[in-house]
Amino acid sequence: MSLTIGPAFTIPGYTTAAALDDDVEGEATVYDADAVVGHPAFWSHYLAGPLGADRESGAAFDVTAADYQEMSALLNDPEHWPVVSVRLDRDAWLRIVYRNVEDDEALDFVQARPGQPIRIFTLDEDAGSSTMTWAELLVVADLPDDRLTWGQRLVLLLPMLDPQDLPADAGEVLDRALEAIGAANRAAVVAALLDVLGWRNH
Repeated sequence: MSLTIGPAFTIPGYTTAAALDDDVEGEATVYDADAVVGHPAFWSHYLAGPLGADRESGAAFDVTAADYQEMSALLNDPEHWPVVSVRLDRDAWLRIVYRNVEDDEALDFVQARPGQPIRIFTLDEDAGSSTMTWAELLVVADLPDDRLTWGQRLVLLLPMLDPQDLPADAGEVLDRALEAIGAANRAAVVAALLDVLGWRNH
């Protein structure tokens, strides 16, 4: 597996303390990492980390230890914060930022709309309420996209769920999304995700 990081850019309003001076804050430089969604190692990493299905994700994808480590090194590089972007509507984006600050690592979900202040949900150990209902997640996942598939969009958006009771068919929807991203042993992964989402949502 050969991984490369894309071009640098900034997200208007998304700032961080400058690396050499903690008293100076400026717009963070982030790097386009959209290409990672084409690699099973990314989904194994994403399911294990942000979505908490650590043990189950290892059996869901045929990923070597070397490929997983290479993906982890790219996503956790403190010098190049990778971003996976999900188009919302028109010029609106959800930027999933791997904020690799030493001793303060987190995954930031940055919703950016032209002319509006950004909205940030940070996924960490104390993650609380976020920004989507299950119904809204399904609507956003189903938006036309020439870059990401429906399954990719849905799995990427899962950490954004607000506290809520999931519907009876949530497991079936998750299974279809996992199948679409190439996951095997899906029943175990679905069960793990429902457990994690249930823990977050009650």
